[in-house]
Amino acid sequence: MSNTAPLDFDNLTSNRLGPVVQGLSHQIRGGFTANHFSEDMFAGAMDPLLMVDHFVMTAPTFAPHVHAGLSAVTAMFEDSQGDFLNRDTLGHNVALKAGDLYWLAAARGASHEEKPAEGARIHALQIFVNLPGRLKQQPARALHVKAGEVPSIEGPGSRVRVVLGRTGDVVGEGGTPEEMTLLDGAIEKGASFTHRLLSQRQAWIYAVSGSLTVGVGQGRRTLKVGTATTVSAGDAVDIVLKAGTTAHFVVLAGMPIHD
Repeated sequence: MSNTAPLDFDNLTSNRLGPVVQGLSHQIRGGFTANHFSEDMFAGAMDPLLMVDHFVMTAPTFAPHVHAGLSAVTAMFEDSQGDFLNRDTLGHNVALKAGDLYWLAAARGASHEEKPAEGARIHALQIFVNLPGRLKQQPARALHVKAGEVPSIEGPGSRVRVVLGRTGDVVGEGGTPEEMTLLDGAIEKGASFTHRLLSQRQAWIYAVSGSLTVGVGQGRRTLKVGTATTVSAGDAVDIVLKAGTTAHFVVLAGMPIHD
């Protein structure tokens, strides 16, 4: 007779939820404010993300600067007002609109500058995504996803833009260096949305506004505005998001790189 206890798979699944982390507020002069997250705040569970800034910019803040070995991503929220002027050493000079995404895979090196047009109020995420070693020395390239090209999925009390990757049967842009899912969603109070996290992917979940509960198995985390949590890699699993108040959320998910 065996004394080995059966594995509690539901408990193992629930343990994949990370702690709730409050972003760090910072401001540069009068034209840039941000809620900042970095990989060290999540003990590796943010991988392949290196950094996320949830920012509002109303005046030029950063001079042209170089990136290498990573992707610098700008994800514009739909309530941005005016154009976000983006130019880089690949020859692009783009006026990003509300709801757009711009992905600069800097790889072996590229310089860029982003600044709001006169009178603009830019509300967006700046995301740094690590590149695996085999891609770090590739030529730089860029991807521009226009808001009108982004599909959405609507349910009772929810609307989710599938900017990158897929959720359910809805497929967004897939031209990133490594597979990445980016969901930009809104849920009304009491409503819910479920995303199936694929096998061996990690997820980072952020409350842009409002509050919501993140459920994985029997585990729960409550996110208030400005906080984030993670789901570590493992078997495919459902992430259930339920709004305590009307909430705006972001889900980012990808394969960890461990580099």
